[in-house]
Amino acid sequence: MLELRNIRFGYQNGIKSFDIIIDKTQFNDSLITCVLGKNGSGKTTILNLIGGHLKVAEGQVILAGKEITDLTAELRPTSTVFQQIGLFPHLTVRGNIELAIEPNTLIGKSVQTKQKAEKILADFNLLEFEKRKPSQLSIGQQQRVAIARALSSDPQVLLLDEPTSALDFANINVLKKMLLEIKENKSVPIIIIVSHDLHFVLDIADSVKFIDSGRLMFEGTTKEFRDSGFFVN
Repeated sequence: MLELRNIRFGYQNGIKSFDIIIDKTQFNDSLITCVLGKNGSGKTTILNLIGGHLKVAEGQVILAGKEITDLTAELRPTSTVFQQIGLFPHLTVRGNIELAIEPNTLIGKSVQTKQKAEKILADFNLLEFEKRKPSQLSIGQQQRVAIARALSSDPQVLLLDEPTSALDFANINVLKKMLLEIKENKSVPIIIIVSHDLHFVLDIADSVKFIDSGRLMFEGTTKEFRDSGFFVN
């Protein structure tokens, strides 16, 4: 379980200030939790606070009973798939996966790393693309590589920022199937998705948190969200 306790974070947005205030919330294991909200509501900021890409001003981030608040992103047992995907353009698909497994060695990867990369490529049906560079892949294929790369470090939390934003209907369905398989196979204990794609969220989420102006306005099951005043179809 991941917990946020008494979280405070603020920044200037032009001439306006913006604050995140979350007194207490949790993300449970074996569930897909979606954080919903309008553009500028603070949902991606919350994702970055969980992943360690931003540092909280106050409060605690606790994972499996251990505080990780002061750990940098590199040291946290979390992996983030950003909206921009962020694959290394000069590396092949295999190279991107191997670098995530063994980040401190650019050449001469170990046998164990190569074997693990082979399994991940097979699990995500990427073996036929292993020698391609990201520019030679479709957006949907790039995202599949990004998720495979994120899981190659065996994280306890998988964070996805607006994963459907650049996908067409067919690739959204592929993504949905892939994430549900990850959940079913327990490849990662906690999956958190930030999105404003309501239909995608309702199809895939077990739990929903609704953010508005940096405040947690609702949290509950998907059914409870449908029945709430925050659901507008």
